[in-house]
Order: sequence, then structure tokens, then C-alpha cells
Amino acid sequence: MKQKRCDFKSRGVFACSPHFLRQTARVPFASDAQLDALYAQINERWFDLSLPLCQMKWSRQLTRAAGNIDVKKRIIKLSIPLLVDAFTSVEASFEICGVICDSKERALEEILKHELIHLWLHERGLPSGHTQAFRIKAREIGQPKTRHGIARPLPKSGWIYICPRCNAQIVRRRRFSRLVACARCCKAHSGGVFDARFKLKGRKISAAMD
Repeated sequence: MKQKRCDFKSRGVFACSPHFLRQTARVPFASDAQLDALYAQINERWFDLSLPLCQMKWSRQLTRAAGNIDVKKRIIKLSIPLLVDAFTSVEASFEICGVICDSKERALEEILKHELIHLWLHERGLPSGHTQAFRIKAREIGQPKTRHGIARPLPKSGWIYICPRCNAQIVRRRRFSRLVACARCCKAHSGGVFDARFKLKGRKISAAMD
């Protein structure tokens, strides 16, 4: 019998779809001029004005990372789902790069600082990933970690699936029509082969969960 291999997607679960996010009517809260001003402020305070100008864009397609940067093209993308939609609740508070952020303005600043470390390394001719040099610079600017803990907002309806081992979550508009398992755990513990031990447990989303 041929073994089924997991289809590894961005969220680390089998057959994951990123198009579940509730899209609010809110538009990005920072204009191009405000983004440029924040960029200049961070560049001056933390990088001695050594960084070149970058183009910055808001993106609804960016749903896993709160931001990313193409260091060669000097383009920074910022996530609307994670930096705008996730902060619609007044109680919203998330850890970003080890810093507690209770507003979208603070979250944007920390994400932009993070992305500019990548650019700073590239401009110095160094590898621009999460290297030891990256982590040293991150600590210098007050970021003890390299990841964010922003929770993406649930839609009003659909299905939520949870891995029984690592608690990874996936949200879908429709119920899976087949058995699915956590790709991260299958990869880590069964060579990337589907393993029923990591079968995702699903339940229907109700208004009370939101």
C-alpha cells in the first residue's frame, strides 16, 4: 500500500488554505507618508541613517508573517490581517519579537524594526537571515526574540481544526471531506508520511467562539 505524504503548506498543516481570514472594512491605519516617517525615525535611531530608502506595501495575502522584506529589491510588505485586523479588539495584545504590543501602532514599529535588521545585514554584505549577527542586533534594539505571537481573527462561520499534539490550528470555510493530519508533526515524527496519531480534530465555529 502506497503511503500518502503530507502536503506541507505555510501553516504546517495538511491541506491548509490561507484564505479564511475575516476581512474587515478597516483600511491600513498608516499612510505612505506615515510609514516613511516611521522608517526614517527607526533608521536614524537604530541604524545611524545607514539604510537606503525602501518601498512599503500593505498586503492581505501576507497571512503568516506580519511583515517581510526583499532586501535586493528593497520592498517591505506589511500584513493587513496581522497588523490591522488582529487589533480590532480593544483588548488585543500580542508578543512581537519578545515585546508586548497592545496597539497596532506599536506592533507596526516592532515589525518594521525587525525587517530593517535584515536590510541592515544585507547592506553590510552579510547573510540577511536570522543569523547570530541578526540576533545580536535585535537584542541591541530591544527585541529578545525573532517571532511574533499575533493571533489571526476567526471568521464568523466555518471550521477550526487543532492538532492533538502541538495544538497548531487551521481554520477553513468548509469542512474537510477527508482525513487530514498536522504536517509539522508528521514531518517531525513519521518521516513526512501521514500519521493518524496527528489527525486534526475539527469543530464548527459558532458566534460564541468569536
